[in-house]
Amino acid sequence: MITIEAFIEGGGWTGWMSVVIEWAIGVWPYILASVAWGVLLAAIFLGLIGVFVPVIPGGIVFFLGGLIHKLILPDVFTWWAIGILGALMVLDRLVDFFATGVGTKLFGGTKLGVIGALVGGFLGLFFGIFGILIGPVIGAVAFEMIWAKRHPKEAALSGVGAG
Repeated sequence: MITIEAFIEGGGWTGWMSVVIEWAIGVWPYILASVAWGVLLAAIFLGLIGVFVPVIPGGIVFFLGGLIHKLILPDVFTWWAIGILGALMVLDRLVDFFATGVGTKLFGGTKLGVIGALVGGFLGLFFGIFGILIGPVIGAVAFEMIWAKRHPKEAALSGVGAG
């Protein structure tokens, strides 16, 4: 604690500011470490929720959490670990991407419906979470109705499989 005597003996405002700056420099690494670990724990928690809730892309959240942690605290994880997280993220996206096509086919979609679901899923990536969720459905229904000339009820069923 800074007393009035220490304030006066330390050179007034200049002495007081040097104490504050020394304190801030000493505390800063701990603040950064706390932020890094907080981001990582939040990413793990959100990523685990994303495994079960399709709205949250769990693999992407895991990867970004690990990458941010690596950038803040470079000595904790190796770049190999971040590379493995990146590869798992790509694998997650590919499995999700092709599962859309399989779901369309299981719900009675044609090859054109599967292609539509994949195209819609890819285009949906550019429209955020809503696009990721609704893109495959719109793509499957549109391809089924426009090119496969299927009845709207059948097209909607293949769209449900895409979702």
